[in-house]
Amino acid sequence: MASGLSEGERPVPREPAPTGEVLKLASFDDLYRTEYEPMVRLARGLVDAREAAEEVVQDAFAKVFDRWSRLDQPGAYLRTSVVNGSRSELRKREVRRRIGLRPFIPPQPDDQDYLLDALNQLSPTQKTVLVLKFYADMTEKEIAQAMGVRPGTVKSATSRGLAELRKVVDQ
Repeated sequence: MASGLSEGERPVPREPAPTGEVLKLASFDDLYRTEYEPMVRLARGLVDAREAAEEVVQDAFAKVFDRWSRLDQPGAYLRTSVVNGSRSELRKREVRRRIGLRPFIPPQPDDQDYLLDALNQLSPTQKTVLVLKFYADMTEKEIAQAMGVRPGTVKSATSRGLAELRKVVDQ
């Protein structure tokens, strides 16, 4: 390669990228080190249990690793994979519930997260939008792309979700 980087490496910016901009990282290891905990926090906001969130994130990192040399924005691909994996996990739980299998009961941690408990009372779309907006600091456009919906849907789900969250918190 003419740039002096070996295959699979990406240039590292000299200054931090502004919020909402995806960082170009030098290696998969850099991506893993910087994004693992934020992605687990994002997935946990969507799937409730840390163990399930870690599994979703590991699967997402595996997808990124397999496609590393072809990805222009591995961080964006990772985030989208985490969102999609979380949604898939929730669909699987719903199917299990419908066919009468043992329901998934997330383990109760010693430190109760009341915000996550309140978010669990929202619709799946509202919960996903709010978690992506406030946990992952994604823009409406990024959320719409990650969820495969229009930006207007994101706006209305955000508004309705916040209103419903206020009701839940006030109870």
